[in-house]
Amino acid sequence: MTTWPLLLLTLVAGLSASVSLARNPYEGRFVSYPIRHGTRNAQLFRRDAEVTLHNQSVLTYLLELDIGTPPQRVEVVLDTGSFELWVDPQCSTASTTAQSASCKEAGLYDPYSSSTVQDMGVVNELPYGKGVVDIAYVADSVQVPGSSTMKEVVFGVGLESRDLGYGIAGVGHGKGYNIDYNNLIDELYAQGLTDSKAFSLALGSIDASDGGSIVFGGVDTKKFSGPLVRFRNLPPQDEGGGVAGPYRYWVQLDAIGVTKPGKRPSKYADSALPIVLDSGSTMSYLPRSVINQLMADLAGQTDSDGNIRVPCSTAATASQGGGGGTVDFTLGALTVHVPFHEFVWQLAPDECYVLAAAPLQAGTAILGDSFLRSAYAVFDQTNGDIYLAPYANCGSRERALPAGPGAAANFTGECSVGSGAGGGHGKGSAPSGRSVGMAGVAAGAAVALGLPALFFGLA
Repeated sequence: MTTWPLLLLTLVAGLSASVSLARNPYEGRFVSYPIRHGTRNAQLFRRDAEVTLHNQSVLTYLLELDIGTPPQRVEVVLDTGSFELWVDPQCSTASTTAQSASCKEAGLYDPYSSSTVQDMGVVNELPYGKGVVDIAYVADSVQVPGSSTMKEVVFGVGLESRDLGYGIAGVGHGKGYNIDYNNLIDELYAQGLTDSKAFSLALGSIDASDGGSIVFGGVDTKKFSGPLVRFRNLPPQDEGGGVAGPYRYWVQLDAIGVTKPGKRPSKYADSALPIVLDSGSTMSYLPRSVINQLMADLAGQTDSDGNIRVPCSTAATASQGGGGGTVDFTLGALTVHVPFHEFVWQLAPDECYVLAAAPLQAGTAILGDSFLRSAYAVFDQTNGDIYLAPYANCGSRERALPAGPGAAANFTGECSVGSGAGGGHGKGSAPSGRSVGMAGVAAGAAVALGLPALFFGLA
């Protein structure tokens, strides 16, 4: 491991400063920022050759941050599947030459150039589904552009990394759940930038024409249709070997199926299971039996490289929006319909693959970007709730989200179904049990995330 010289500074105990934002027209405090779509030149499964997608459909979702004094701009992957912020990946070890170039363009943070940095004197290793990074913890000023600057935010600076093309902003459960210090979501609330430890996420459609956005402490009622359906955040689940993993955004998935034009919707056997909502995962990871049923519905075949081929004519994905078929995800009273053109990726004219879902080998089942692009999601850590609605885009109207229980259920989307990518129907709540499950990892202890093996991971 490369040794990063310590700056021999100590973290000031406690964060007493409260940063106030100007009141917005909808009352309350929130921080909103658009998510930039970055294109990955993805590898098909574990092949060595790089394959560029014809319609650039393999996206990663990036958040800009200004770090230090004076501010240094960096871009990091917005990841609901992890819970720590770190910057400065080792770009030369990214998975592909294209990712290495993108990594360099994302910017690096130089702690020696900041007058407000404090060294925590602690190092750690963070393993992801694909890739690993060794970090040194520091504290410094962090700003989401357009908002007030947060002071003394703890995050990691990369020492060595492998197969990672960007730093990562983990927006999962932080202090009191998975770690023993405030993460980004905790600090936004603690320093008065938001009224609750909640945020809403709209990734936008696959063609990136309607850019996504994240609203920390608020919702955008013109990014979804109908009511926000409430789900309790499930407690940590078995992630292999009978051992519960860290606290994540778990929800109960009740069924998966397909709707083809002119045919009755189908529902797959054995498709009810607890599943994680993970914006850091390009694909969704589902049981092999479900993947087999999906392949049968779409005339899919596994080629010699282990990739699942689907005829473009079958999936109706030769041009975006053609055909009208959907992959359907039912969660309680809500069904989210993911259009085929969001779920079947086109490599070249007349050449298609089912790449948006892959068989789960072991560990955690995941609904990744291929699902989340068709859903609007609110993650409410204050009350242990997750809310979902069909994604749509009819403009922007952002509102602060109060800290009270069930607050998000009071917001209804202003868009009609079909005004954006995806769609769905349903109303009401899908309650399930929750126990807090303290993971209580000290800042100085190694945090083993235990993520499943992903084909693209976060690289």
